[in-house]
Amino acid sequence: MNRLMVFLDAIRDHLDSFALPPAASVRVGLGPDPITVQLRSGQLEDVARGLLAWANSLEDVKASLWRPERGESVHLELSGRTPCGIPVVVYGGVWFDEATFPDLPAGMRQEMPVFVLRQWNTPREVAA
Repeated sequence: MNRLMVFLDAIRDHLDSFALPPAASVRVGLGPDPITVQLRSGQLEDVARGLLAWANSLEDVKASLWRPERGESVHLELSGRTPCGIPVVVYGGVWFDEATFPDLPAGMRQEMPVFVLRQWNTPREVAA
């Protein structure tokens, strides 16, 4: 079986085995990150919730933030391995907010602890 078929089978089996949020796209190819999943972009809480679902289904999970050069958005990204060892990258985008991302200049990528996603998953209270 060729390597591409192994990766296709791995992501299909993973999606069948876990209750994961809908993906906007799934890219399967060859290289260091053979599977990339893009979640639907939206509110920070929604993207964090989706990434947490993926984090709970992967092993050796690492999280990072990336703010593209234009600076209007922030990509929240996870990398990890399926239980069968295939590398996966999962990401979703949110609009940049200075209060949420005060130390993330445009063009910068930063690692972050996965527990931050749990904090963002909790809806923020609004003052009356």
